[in-house]
Amino acid sequence: MPLTSTVLFGVPQQEISNLLMDRIINSSTTSIVSGFVTPGGLAAISGPIKTRPRCLKTLVIGAATYPGFRALDELIAAGVPVNHLHVHLGHSAETGGRKNPFARYHPMLHSKIYYMEFRDGKASAFIGSHNMTSFALTGLNGEAAVMLEGPTNSPEFRKVRDHIDAARSQAVTYSPGMKEAYAWWAREFIDGLRAEIHLPQDWTVIRTILLFVSAARSNRPKPGDHIYFEIPAGIEQIESLKTETHLFLFDNLPSDPWEAIHDARSAVAQYNCKTLGAENRQGNRELTAHWRIEATPNPVLKSVPSAIYRPRTPNGMQQVRVEVSAANVEVFEYQFEREAKGWDPDYSHDHKVFPSQEIENEVALLEAQGDPKSPRAWKLVKGLIPRQGSAKEKDEAALMLASPDSGSFILVSLRRRRKDLFPQENDS
Repeated sequence: MPLTSTVLFGVPQQEISNLLMDRIINSSTTSIVSGFVTPGGLAAISGPIKTRPRCLKTLVIGAATYPGFRALDELIAAGVPVNHLHVHLGHSAETGGRKNPFARYHPMLHSKIYYMEFRDGKASAFIGSHNMTSFALTGLNGEAAVMLEGPTNSPEFRKVRDHIDAARSQAVTYSPGMKEAYAWWAREFIDGLRAEIHLPQDWTVIRTILLFVSAARSNRPKPGDHIYFEIPAGIEQIESLKTETHLFLFDNLPSDPWEAIHDARSAVAQYNCKTLGAENRQGNRELTAHWRIEATPNPVLKSVPSAIYRPRTPNGMQQVRVEVSAANVEVFEYQFEREAKGWDPDYSHDHKVFPSQEIENEVALLEAQGDPKSPRAWKLVKGLIPRQGSAKEKDEAALMLASPDSGSFILVSLRRRRKDLFPQENDS
């Protein structure tokens, strides 16, 4: 009989707990390796194990919550030999630091294998992304796996058993008296991961005008030159001397503003400019400017030979004039929205997931009956929106016209931070 494989499944959210229990019930031995375990995940498949506790030959886990380790105690109470249970503590390294003398965020066991052998000489293995958690096994997480079935002596099953044996050999035998230590070790990993997120706290709230412009190689401003351009009317706080303008010149503009921001360092020329004035009422009929930026369809830098320019400012735009102060720009990251105190999920009303079809049917029935106590459905999050109550800019509507999503290459950012302040990225 050849080895067969089945891809599980065509959609990410699909429960496999029933498939697993069906195989565990009929198995002579079951071995499991899981990177993370919760009480709900163990409860989803432990029924047949507690009925025949010695069928669980090996369980190796990488981490668990404290209640998850208490669930292992319940397996021991049901008759599973304690030396069949193992905890893989991963790898760490000395840091030499006082506060954190070891690396908290470290390489860890991440395997997910459910392997069953049967008395007829056949075996079955589920290999994929499913940790032993309720979300994973009951179809709430997005997961993927392959189910292998065939003769126990298949070469591929020998590799599966070798992997399980290696994971077990690297692990320690579970000790009920060490639950708190194991849970503390898992928390240290999570705290270390939280530190690796590096959510920036060093933004400077300052408005910066960004100009991404194409220009001929012969057209290069010099310090002291004046440049004229236009931004949407209604944008406030464009103040003389306080608002910087960063000009980036390209031979050919990138395809969109976000790409231009990403490629700013590859611009053929960069200029830092100070604001001389902004006229929201389109009042200047004649002004001094050595250069002007023609904004449509894509911004182009053009010289003003006489240095006297008479603008024809379109409705809805305001005039800005800046002076080139330096032929270089510090490396910044720019943000175009006010800092939010948090974000709320934006739910899709078309996609919900439930632990099982039975619960989905129950929810549909109770919702049809208007029962407010119907079981909770998990809704797909299609985006994140600033938490309601977060302060907004008074000129928010005008700022939207000068944001990258508008398609404009003449932008106004609200916050920035120096990129040389970025922490070193950990690629682990």
